[in-house]
Amino acid sequence: MRLSFAIVTTLFALGLAAGTPARAQDSYDVNMTNYAKIPAGATFVTDLNENTELTSNAADKMRQALERRGLEYDDSGSIGFKIGTDRTVGARAPDAVFDSSNTILHLNFNSGDVKGTSRLGHSFRISLSVYDRGSGAVLARGDVTNNQPAADPIGTTAPMIEALLGRLEF
Repeated sequence: MRLSFAIVTTLFALGLAAGTPARAQDSYDVNMTNYAKIPAGATFVTDLNENTELTSNAADKMRQALERRGLEYDDSGSIGFKIGTDRTVGARAPDAVFDSSNTILHLNFNSGDVKGTSRLGHSFRISLSVYDRGSGAVLARGDVTNNQPAADPIGTTAPMIEALLGRLEF
């Protein structure tokens, strides 16, 4: 009896270890369309869609990542990288909702399932457009989205930028 219990326990532990799904490092939704390759050794400049802390942070992280890839920042650069950010935060569900069609009061006991309330998700998106500053031709366009509700946008910006730039053709 003891031997079979030990075997079952060991097999159960091995099954748990083998059955645990590995979490992907880049659990982001990345979309990128490349129209032309970015020339090697090109100089670049960054443009912000809006002047916010999140977009400024994303531009800074992008500049660092591009310099690691061999591109040089220059105010009169030949390639432009236009970056923007968008953060959507879900609204808190109300404590109670009265349904006048059937005169029922629905109380929310921290379940998040109140009838009649919209359920918005949390997301953080970084969008990028790459263009030739001389001709205005678009070289690439894409975005990366993080849908994890507890993600800190400042903390996840660098890996999101890396995931996005990893899809660019240099």
